[in-house]
Amino acid sequence: RNRNSLLTLNPPYHYIYHSTMIKIGKNCKRFFGTWKLPEHKIVIDKDSYRMAHPIWSLKDAEECPITHYKPSGFRDWIAFTNMKILRVSFDFFSGYKPGNMGENLYLRRFIFLETVAGVPGMIGGMIRHLKSLGKLQRDGGWIHHLLEEAENERMHLFTFLALRQPGITFRVAILSAQAIFLTYFTTLYLLSSKTAHRFVGYLEEEAVKTYTACINDLDAGKLKRWENLAAPAEAIKYWGLPEDAKMRDVIIAVRADEAMHREVNHHLATLNPDDPVDDHQYHIHSSTTKDQTRTF
Repeated sequence: RNRNSLLTLNPPYHYIYHSTMIKIGKNCKRFFGTWKLPEHKIVIDKDSYRMAHPIWSLKDAEECPITHYKPSGFRDWIAFTNMKILRVSFDFFSGYKPGNMGENLYLRRFIFLETVAGVPGMIGGMIRHLKSLGKLQRDGGWIHHLLEEAENERMHLFTFLALRQPGITFRVAILSAQAIFLTYFTTLYLLSSKTAHRFVGYLEEEAVKTYTACINDLDAGKLKRWENLAAPAEAIKYWGLPEDAKMRDVIIAVRADEAMHREVNHHLATLNPDDPVDDHQYHIHSSTTKDQTRTF
């Protein structure tokens, strides 16, 4: 990128990224009268190798409603049904017990969730990268966004790993899940990238529900160990959090990331795979609806 198009910000973030993603920040204030993404800046830390990513306003990110894209058409129903099957399996293996979750159970679920959530962006980016090379054509911005999503999900994972290191049984379960999901998602993306992005959109809907449930439990006093737990130093740097940030602030930022991925993937599912994303602004589709009754 042309460094002349980068503006100075306050430390530790030194540059704001002028690209399609800056359009997200400016234009996500209106989504057909439904909901907007929290206020944020897309930034690059010049002292880090990490890609541009959102720095959220924690105050604005407190409002992050649960939404659902209503399936319409064969592809959407395939994606939605597959997500539901994955959700049931994931709930079983991660020991998810809504209303009866402690810190350890949440950490197990978060770690398991993020090892899966980090796969789609990398697979999609890799496939589109190889397609671009093979066809000798530009990709139109998809690869960048997909790889940024994968890195962002990986940062979620390492943030939670700072609080817990899985044992050998958990690690074997993760590797097994990744082998299955990697095969499934690669096949799905090759057959129908639109279906794959819709599937990820539905997956991220579930992630927002999970993090919302955790925040509600924290606020209800059910997670005593996390009430005053300091945020990991790496999380403070990555999300630009206050120096005295707590675990709740981290989860607020992670949930906002998941909401961004939810909307981006639902939008990508509506595009022709050969369309450049630079010509589009990310938005909540008109059929996206608030669903406050399904909280987990």
